[in-house]
Amino acid sequence: MTSMAAALAASLPQPAPVAVAPNPSSLPNGGVKVPQRMEGAIDVDASREVESVQLSSLVFMKIMKHSTDTLTSPSQHSFQTDLKAPPTTALGSRTDAVGVLLGLDLDGVMEVEDCFALPTGETSVGATYSSRLLQHLREVQTPDSPVGVYLSTHNGGSVTRAAIDLLSSVEKAAGRGKAILIVHDAAKASGGDLSVKAYRLSDAAREAASKGKWDTASLVENKITSSNLLTTLPVNLASPTLIAAFLATLTASTSTAPKPSLATSSVPLPPSFSVLTNPLPTSLPAYLSDTLDSVQLHQHEANNVAFLMRQIGREKARHEGNIKEREEENIRRRKQGLPELPSLPAEMRGGTKEPSRLELLCLQGQVDALAKGMGAEAGKGLVRCYL
Repeated sequence: MTSMAAALAASLPQPAPVAVAPNPSSLPNGGVKVPQRMEGAIDVDASREVESVQLSSLVFMKIMKHSTDTLTSPSQHSFQTDLKAPPTTALGSRTDAVGVLLGLDLDGVMEVEDCFALPTGETSVGATYSSRLLQHLREVQTPDSPVGVYLSTHNGGSVTRAAIDLLSSVEKAAGRGKAILIVHDAAKASGGDLSVKAYRLSDAAREAASKGKWDTASLVENKITSSNLLTTLPVNLASPTLIAAFLATLTASTSTAPKPSLATSSVPLPPSFSVLTNPLPTSLPAYLSDTLDSVQLHQHEANNVAFLMRQIGREKARHEGNIKEREEENIRRRKQGLPELPSLPAEMRGGTKEPSRLELLCLQGQVDALAKGMGAEAGKGLVRCYL
């Protein structure tokens, strides 16, 4: 019986091996399953730097709409410990529109597909509003991956500290170390001159932002200045297929008016050039006012940093004096045969943290950008005056 059962079991076909699904935690790229057709395009390991930005026209229209909305005024505060409030200026009281960009990084091209606005004063993606909104976007299966930040400025203004903090927050939240910044000039857009630029943090600025150190030693070590804080990226505006098809159907209306010619003198010849308007009476005073306001804010922040540095110097001198007095007291107690007092540590309790210079760096870049914008506007008006 035993031999017959063994023979029957040997004659039966072997069962097919059951394929065991791999554990997501053991998959490469941190457990993210990427389709095989997209492995060459999606940079999951974040090994390739962003080289260009493709901005959807719908996103650009949202940014323009947000920059023209009536926003709440920012609170009067300073990023440094200050004895008095910062001066009230038109530039400081102006609210900049800030929001988060959503998209995907494909083969070195950051494709921005959607965006949403942030409330005034929010400088983190992990806040209640941002986290709940991203969760809702994830539920309806729309783009929910933060890839950058957009900012609206006026008259060629530069990046602010709030935008830098938000950009660093996006890089930490995405876990990829790559984020872009879209800057839109609302003042130029109102004059008919659309201005949109894309930036990313430079390697040195990214290193300082990851450590959260913007003191003098970190700026000197990484050679960070207002000119190399950001790296410029090329921007391409892309329209969805339906919008492109709709624009292709639009045709210019045909006119039945007689065409002007030299043979028919009754029909006047149209001018071959448009009327040149001088923008200096309206635009140049605005540029000059913003430049003076930025210089005033820069001087105020420089005074804040200088005050804190003097305060740190006084604390260090007081601590060194206490150490010297304790050493002299211990020498006298040794001579008298008394037990010595515990020595004071060389470092102060709580440390002496140097103030951050990021706000000063951003204000310095803003002064430079506004001054360059004022020079370009003055040159453009001067050329039109002589034409």
